Amino acid sequence: MKKHFPLFISVEKKKVLVIGAGKVALRRISVLQDFGADITVIAKSVPGDQKERIECLHREGKINLMEREFRPADILTDYFMIIAASDDNDLNRNIVALGREKGILVNSASCREDCDFYFPAIAAKDNIVVGIAGDGSDHRAVADLAAKVRREL
Repeated sequence: MKKHFPLFISVEKKKVLVIGAGKVALRRISVLQDFGADITVIAKSVPGDQKERIECLHREGKINLMEREFRPADILTDYFMIIAASDDNDLNRNIVALGREKGILVNSASCREDCDFYFPAIAAKDNIVVGIAGDGSDHRAVADLAAKVRREL
């Protein structure tokens, strides 16, 4: 596994496209929303467990929600990043390829090899943000360390 360079970058007001509205998508949306991203979510349906939270974010104007099938034309060059988080691995792979063709950073929830970047576990307080990432082989160790850092903060 190649190592990734840790980079902290502002996503405030940057356009982010999220395809999917399941648990992983909602976690990504929540983190990006906390950092001020301009988020568009496209999902053919919003699962029951996430429906209330996703619809609340939409009503509050924190995300733009389109409940419909993804279309390749949805990938516009003005997107800063794309999160492929549908429950369809082939669709996620296709989204990654389409995004890369347009020079957009992509992250796939279904295949770490298809990711240009990873979402770290975040520990934040006031003006301090700590990101913790592993190589994908031990999510529990990353979560445990992030919990320790959050307690320390």
